[in-house]
Amino acid sequence: MTQDQKMVGSTADGLAVIRSGQQAKQLGVEDPFAKWFITEEGVTLLQLAKKTDRVYEEYNLARYKFTTLKLRERSNQYRQMLFLGSGFDCRAIWLDVLTNGETTVFEIDEPAKLLQKKEQLHLHGVSVPDWNRYIPGNLANNHLPGSLLAEGLHPEQPLLVLAEGLFFFTPSNVAANLLNPKWLGLASGSRIIFDCWSDDRVNGLNARLLETMGRNLFHPFPYPTEPDKLKNELIALGYRHVTVTPLSFWVEGYYNHAILDEYKLGWLLVEALV
Repeated sequence: MTQDQKMVGSTADGLAVIRSGQQAKQLGVEDPFAKWFITEEGVTLLQLAKKTDRVYEEYNLARYKFTTLKLRERSNQYRQMLFLGSGFDCRAIWLDVLTNGETTVFEIDEPAKLLQKKEQLHLHGVSVPDWNRYIPGNLANNHLPGSLLAEGLHPEQPLLVLAEGLFFFTPSNVAANLLNPKWLGLASGSRIIFDCWSDDRVNGLNARLLETMGRNLFHPFPYPTEPDKLKNELIALGYRHVTVTPLSFWVEGYYNHAILDEYKLGWLLVEALV
């Protein structure tokens, strides 16, 4: 594993810190399991991230609230979900609308990260239920659709795909595959929920990392991020209904005041229906 891959993997540790913190509690999105995944590495990464990205904590928590509300809203429409790059996300086993076991939640991430997750849950007396299926693997692997089928995915049924905090860490060609409903074999009625960054946000944060760490970390999104252009690109891929919203809109609503990202329209939330 390269140093960059290790750092990307440790973002899950940093998110565990903020999802167990005071701001998460105030927003009503405190993760009851997150405290089990707090590590020294995660605390260190959080400190670096907040120096690099001035809205890191507020915007990540607002995104988490948005996606949690979307999972609640859509839970009665889908009997299978796919969390891409799931990290330490444990909503499959604590979010009340998913704990009845009627929805199968597939989670894909690096083998070491999923093993760490499973071990920590076991250490605290929590067994991963049958409806929550871990698929160790690299998202760049062309065998990903086959791995899903092997784990019990029903390709003829609609699937809700969640790609939260993923695409700015993912090479553009890999992101393009994951966004293509034909590549994943998404049935009609399937839906993807994701966030993405504009080029100026990617380039601006990479420049800071280059100064402090001597490396770039973030990847450009494969499509234009102007809302109308992005909608058109996704419709051309085969989606029939697309909504694109600046994350800043939801941040202002959740916090009851504006917290401005220095990059205008730099962080978008997208929901697209096949």
